[in-house]
Amino acid sequence: MRFKPDLIVLDAPAANHPFTQRVLEAVPGVPVRRDHTPERAVETLREEAVDVFGAAKHQLALTTFKGSFLKKCPGLSPGMVCCNYYIVNLIKNCVYDCSYCFLQDFLENNPLLTAFVNIDDLLGELEEEFRLHPDRSFRVGTGEVTDSLALDDLLPYTDYLVPFFNRQSNAVLELKTKSDCVDNLLKQSDPTNVIVSWSLNPEEIVEQEEIGTPSLTQRLDAARRCGAHGFRVGIHLDPVILFDGWEAAYRRLIGQMFDTLPAHQLEWISLGSFRYRPNLKRVMQERHPRTRLLTQEHVAGADGKFRYLRPLRNHAYDTLRTLIKQRAPEVDVYLCMETKEVWEGVTGHLPRADESLDRFFDF
Repeated sequence: MRFKPDLIVLDAPAANHPFTQRVLEAVPGVPVRRDHTPERAVETLREEAVDVFGAAKHQLALTTFKGSFLKKCPGLSPGMVCCNYYIVNLIKNCVYDCSYCFLQDFLENNPLLTAFVNIDDLLGELEEEFRLHPDRSFRVGTGEVTDSLALDDLLPYTDYLVPFFNRQSNAVLELKTKSDCVDNLLKQSDPTNVIVSWSLNPEEIVEQEEIGTPSLTQRLDAARRCGAHGFRVGIHLDPVILFDGWEAAYRRLIGQMFDTLPAHQLEWISLGSFRYRPNLKRVMQERHPRTRLLTQEHVAGADGKFRYLRPLRNHAYDTLRTLIKQRAPEVDVYLCMETKEVWEGVTGHLPRADESLDRFFDF
């Protein structure tokens, strides 16, 4: 097991849940605090830790989720084209520590690494939602506020999610990751309705900005193994980061990607630029003072997030899309959290003009 928490905080409603027992059995010897709530654990961290967000990654809270699990992707924001993506948050926070991670800002008030154990409630909710809308195509991801697979050996949600989605006729599951933790996933016999996707960046960025993550080579090898097992594979070049020599670095990345992964196994490749809410800049400067990501000019968009200037984004997307299409003309490439103007400037049309993407996109 790769990750072992320093402490488990066990919320009373989760204490006797079968999933909780499975997790506790996997980490014998780890202290368990049954008299703490996640909120109290965060208060203690604020009293004791200098880097509260970093320290919160080493304590695991097991609790139950109250409310609706299934939500629309927050990419549905002013001025942005939405890909009709749905998210399910089973874990909150991430064991990796990328300098640009939006969770540093988003989870600032309650950053404790948290896992929700009432997975039966999730599956019941999803089954009802899919049944009520048989004509709708659902693409559901679990990697919005965590990494979908980095903790799958300790928190084996895929044991429940993969068989469930393989019974659905109108839904697919996307597991988005930077990890190479796929051994548990590869035990699944049926990969039909599951897409395993990797967030990739040039090795220069992995080493400098994606702290604690597997290397680019390790990620690609994990993707190769999943593809060989029959899983559909997705790639997210997101966030695209501009730095001195970025074009050559991304050319090497795309070459290595296609040298490792057969194009026919790729479900899609998405492109998205480095973007952040205003408060994240302060947090990045405090937690990652050596980051090079804040040296260029960024401007606020209609959704309030700061991005590279539009001509720079257009040039980067066009460069990467051209490199991809030269190697694999048949692979679908789409833009994440971008405006209609950028879509049209880069691709010449909106996603509704592409039959293979049309079923997922909404306006």
